[in-house]
Amino acid sequence: MSTETVHRHADWVIRPEPAPEAPSAVYEVECTTCLHSSGAADSAEAAYGWAARHADGLPRHTGFREIVHRFWRAFPAA
Repeated sequence: MSTETVHRHADWVIRPEPAPEAPSAVYEVECTTCLHSSGAADSAEAAYGWAARHADGLPRHTGFREIVHRFWRAFPAA
């Protein structure tokens, strides 16, 4: 979804969080075998790196779930 996407409902508009300190997304990868996770990371690469190290140390742990949180804010429609 691009940052130009606008979802309208009633008198509100939902847009990506405009606060400069807000991350565009937070990434996490969770092992589907043992449910251990990478923890929150600002980059997908950091989470994927954890998954590769986890699988290397535990060769039967090869399935992972990606969790991505994106931040949005509702504004009154103009």
